[in-house]
Amino acid sequence: MWIQEPGIVWRFVDADLIDGAYSAALFHSIGRHVGFGDSDETILFWRVRHPTLYLGYHQYVEDEVNEAYCVEHNIDIVRRILGGGCGYCDRDQILFSVIGAQGGPIPGSVQTAYKKVLSGLLLALDCLGLEGDLDPARNGVFVQGRKISGNAQGRFDGAAMVNGSFLLNFDFDTMDHVLKHPTRNLRANVKSARDGMVTLSDLMELPPIDTIKQVMRSGFENVLDISSYEGNVSDEEEKLALELTSQYASRQWTYRMDHKRAKREKV
Repeated sequence: MWIQEPGIVWRFVDADLIDGAYSAALFHSIGRHVGFGDSDETILFWRVRHPTLYLGYHQYVEDEVNEAYCVEHNIDIVRRILGGGCGYCDRDQILFSVIGAQGGPIPGSVQTAYKKVLSGLLLALDCLGLEGDLDPARNGVFVQGRKISGNAQGRFDGAAMVNGSFLLNFDFDTMDHVLKHPTRNLRANVKSARDGMVTLSDLMELPPIDTIKQVMRSGFENVLDISSYEGNVSDEEEKLALELTSQYASRQWTYRMDHKRAKREKV
């Protein structure tokens, strides 16, 4: 007699408001535990407690960031373990990390992984009565020609990870001041972040945030062909995340690429 295999079940964790350095340490820790087979594959949501600029792993602070403005306005700069470009985040965004084991539902190809995972956001938008599209050249989700979700990706320690943001509201003026190239990952001929980006509040009256999180969660479940259970960060994941937080908050880590370049230029 044929017996249907049980469906794939992931963990869903909503960390809600957390600090920027801790968030980078947390998805790093969960990724390592997932990749090593010690934790279930995970959909992680969070929001930053106060404004944070996430820097791509290979980027230079000097090339991308108006450092003096960040210092003056108490904006954290956090270099993440993932590649891609930098993004300014505040608490009016839902940030997500879709963390699977390599060889699992997240495809091995970078572009195919973006297409599959970010299709979950398109489903979420559809549930909210909106139509979005994927821009593979910019690895983003756009509505009416303007970006509503920027994204990054990485592979490490056996894990495959796609991260991103979903704009509920946004301080466009601050982004234009924080980044030296605020329109780099937007569509052509855009002169400011306000012209090239859009928020959910621009498009509709905002539903309760729990409703938005639920349609996002359901969208990811659908495109990955999984179900998910409400879970928590394990003690082991939390321990490693706390250890890694000091790294992510350190100036040595934040400026690691700048320091390497300075050493090369001295030779």
